[in-house]
Amino acid sequence: LLQSFQQFRAKPASSSSPSSSAPSKTTPTNMVYVSTRSATLWMPLLLLQNLVTIKSFEVYWNIPTFMCNQFGFEFSSVNRTYSVVQNRNDTFRGNAVSILYDPGKFPALLEKPSTKTLYKRNGGVPQEGNLTEHLEIFERHLDELIPDRNFSGIGIIDFESWRPIYRQNFGSLQPYKDLSVKIERERHPYWSGNHLEREATRRFEATGREFMEQTLLLAKQRRPQAAWGYYAFPYCFNMNGAASTRSENCSPEVQRENNRIMWLFDGSDIIFPSVYLREKLSPSEREQLIRGRVREAVRVAQRTKPRRKVLTYLRYVYTDSIQYLTESDWINALAAMKSTGSDGIILWGSSFDLNTRQKCTSFKAYLDSTLGPVLSTLQPRYIVKNIPDTST
Repeated sequence: LLQSFQQFRAKPASSSSPSSSAPSKTTPTNMVYVSTRSATLWMPLLLLQNLVTIKSFEVYWNIPTFMCNQFGFEFSSVNRTYSVVQNRNDTFRGNAVSILYDPGKFPALLEKPSTKTLYKRNGGVPQEGNLTEHLEIFERHLDELIPDRNFSGIGIIDFESWRPIYRQNFGSLQPYKDLSVKIERERHPYWSGNHLEREATRRFEATGREFMEQTLLLAKQRRPQAAWGYYAFPYCFNMNGAASTRSENCSPEVQRENNRIMWLFDGSDIIFPSVYLREKLSPSEREQLIRGRVREAVRVAQRTKPRRKVLTYLRYVYTDSIQYLTESDWINALAAMKSTGSDGIILWGSSFDLNTRQKCTSFKAYLDSTLGPVLSTLQPRYIVKNIPDTST
């Protein structure tokens, strides 16, 4: 930018010459005051009009580095050093980004640590839950965790106990389907298994929508200046299973299911897909995982009006080994996100990653040597069109 300015030759607008000092009370008519990361200067308006800013790629800091303060480490300057969006004073929840973990009293099946058995919270499944009680507790949690009623950052609701699409409650979430069918069997003892399953699906999805939709609506009502959404949606389930059956794209079935929950994306301000990586996948498979999930998030975003922004969650360690992502993984991951249309990234970390002096020491070294330099490459770039020489 500075080089382009220096190369620009035009007749002076006034007797005042461009300088890096603050603007005077008398502003030249065809000059504008421009501040960049490296300098502040007067610039000919014609040159500024010929600048084209490439779409920025936002980077949010959602890592609990405040935990390292007790060990003498300080990360509050990350935003200035690497041009990321970070909460003031490096608080975990603050002016820029706040995530709410399992807020309110969503119906859920929780495990008792002592017996490893499940117990019901608020009915266990949404069709048995008390929505009013949940919303009252959610509002209380919201006031405690985000007390600023003028909060204007991004707000993420992280609720992962069950998914609003009944079929998608498989694996560790299968108990939600089992309980739902059991409830219908008690209500309709003479119905066939198919009828019970259909009714369980219908009631689970109808009430699940009500819980998620009303929670989002309440968050937007109480903190209207914030941009809200649910973590991890839309789901994709790509790159799972045996290597021979892994696919980059979300299945047509999952895409149809995501179309059925457009109410969730229409009600959100931002869409937050998750692309946490596993070390057991090959580098190319990790790229495929990212492309497939971001592509699906962008697809549903394009169905919203106005088109919702997509900010992609990525953890800085592999979820299966808790080892740091390599530099090449970062470069490939960011390229995959940008090429498929993500508007930015949210860097996430667990409190478990930073709960000792050794872990904080290791992360600081990793930030300085690997993560930080990669983030620095994401600063906005400018293209200056050729401008005819009018000085002769």
